[in-house]
Amino acid sequence: MLKKKRIHIDQDMLLRLKSGDQGAFKFIFNKYYNRIYTFALNTLYDKTFAEDIAQSVFLTLWEHRHEINEEKNIVSFLYTITKNYVYRQTERLLLKLKYEEYIKDNQEIAIIAIEDDVNKGFIEDILSKLIEELPPARRKIFLLSRKQYLTNREIAKRLSISEKTVETQIRRSLLFLKEKMQYYLTLLLL
Repeated sequence: MLKKKRIHIDQDMLLRLKSGDQGAFKFIFNKYYNRIYTFALNTLYDKTFAEDIAQSVFLTLWEHRHEINEEKNIVSFLYTITKNYVYRQTERLLLKLKYEEYIKDNQEIAIIAIEDDVNKGFIEDILSKLIEELPPARRKIFLLSRKQYLTNREIAKRLSISEKTVETQIRRSLLFLKEKMQYYLTLLLL
């Protein structure tokens, strides 16, 4: 008899809610809010999310009050809405976690790329300064070879010298640069 009376009260409240009665909504809210909140809290283990979800469930109930079937169990209806919100919130949290991992991984890659660019710039600056220290004729041969990509034969022809002289001057330039760069590369590694 008591269960029948409770169902009758819920059906009466649902009919009133369906017609837009705010008192009926308040009654249902007060009666079921703690159950919905507790369910969400026990699923997500976060009070803020649980409160947001419980409020969203009752907002959804109010917005869709015209679709309510007063013959059906309101508790099942509210739990179904709650499960959907919990599912969406869990999905958002997982996406957020994946996004944060992606950003973290890519930040590390970006930092490495920036460091590489800085190191490359540092090396290029040092190399330019060292090339300026070469004797003028050797520097000219080296730049024709490494910056203008001329062959030894083309350099020899252009400067009216032998290919052997070009080869010797390039080898001496490379030895000088290698010797001097070792110091700077050691600094860079440290």
